[in-house]
Amino acid sequence: MLPSKSKWNFLKIHEQDNFNGTDETLNMSPFLINLLMQRDVMTIEEAKKFLNPVIQDLHNPVQLHSIEKASERIVKAIEYGEKILVYGDYDADGVTSTTVMIEALRELGANCDFYIPNRFSEGYGPNEQAFQLAHEQGVSVIITVDNGIAAVQEAAVAKELGIDLIITDHHEVQDAIPDAFSIIHPKCSENYPFKELAGVGVAFKLAQYILGYFPEDLLDLVAIGTIADMVPLLDENRVLAFYGLQRLTTTRRPGLKALIKSCKIEGNVTEEDVGFLIGPRLNAVGRLQDATLAVELLLTDDEMEAEVIAEEIEQLNQERRNIVEKIVKEAEQSVDANDLPGVIVVAKPGWNQGVLGIVASGLLKSLIDQPLY
Repeated sequence: MLPSKSKWNFLKIHEQDNFNGTDETLNMSPFLINLLMQRDVMTIEEAKKFLNPVIQDLHNPVQLHSIEKASERIVKAIEYGEKILVYGDYDADGVTSTTVMIEALRELGANCDFYIPNRFSEGYGPNEQAFQLAHEQGVSVIITVDNGIAAVQEAAVAKELGIDLIITDHHEVQDAIPDAFSIIHPKCSENYPFKELAGVGVAFKLAQYILGYFPEDLLDLVAIGTIADMVPLLDENRVLAFYGLQRLTTTRRPGLKALIKSCKIEGNVTEEDVGFLIGPRLNAVGRLQDATLAVELLLTDDEMEAEVIAEEIEQLNQERRNIVEKIVKEAEQSVDANDLPGVIVVAKPGWNQGVLGIVASGLLKSLIDQPLY
């Protein structure tokens, strides 16, 4: 028998006597204490931080490895009018990361632009052709957001072209590390206390550092990317999501206001609104076409343009849902038509690659709701 490669997480059963201390101001029920203990919140102080996030609990970005080196290079590029390219990703975390970095650079007067690779023709992450094109257009600094930690070959290409590559990422670190000008990554930063930031969280940290102040106006974007990317809502992520949702409820961004209206969200924006309404719509763009449109929505200052783009994204999201529904039905028919083992592989030419993850989830749900075996 082959050994399992899965890492199983078992629910911890704690005795409530192990909870360290009591505090009448929290007024915690035994049920709440048990839930907190299951999340390794074992003291009153930890419970206060978990239940009442405060900005002051965020960590200093200077603790991120090489952030100072990256900042100095960015400032120099701005001073000398060099072209800076923000290289993003096509999901909600990627497009919010791109927007955060572009807004910070524009505030500092940078000559900057952004690039989102096409999921279908270019795939995920940096690619040589995009770097070559950037070089031809006079770009001397590339900042990746929500990608790049695995781009060993692409980093070598950037170096050959004379481009200084600054990588900001949060994905798993590989055996080989890119030879980049600077890598800003919590898991590559021994002194950084929290390792689970989303890509937009890392981009926000760099934005904060180069701006020289805490940019609260970017927190609405940070909340979307953090929640949509499903990183653990603990420590910094919890703080950023908590205050970001408040900012999102009162956002002044025409694009987000149009998107919220399109989602028919009323009142306070919640994590469920982000996870099931806002995030999927931003993701839908990159699942069906070039995700540049999603960044344009978030960056626009024009209300009429925002309404038009939000409507186009709503149509893309509906198209995405129709495609998923169609493929799920075809996949179910394929499963029904064959005596398949416990491991099921279903494929068909022409299926949209951008939605197959959602299809797999839908197929799994249908199998659980109506078991075949």
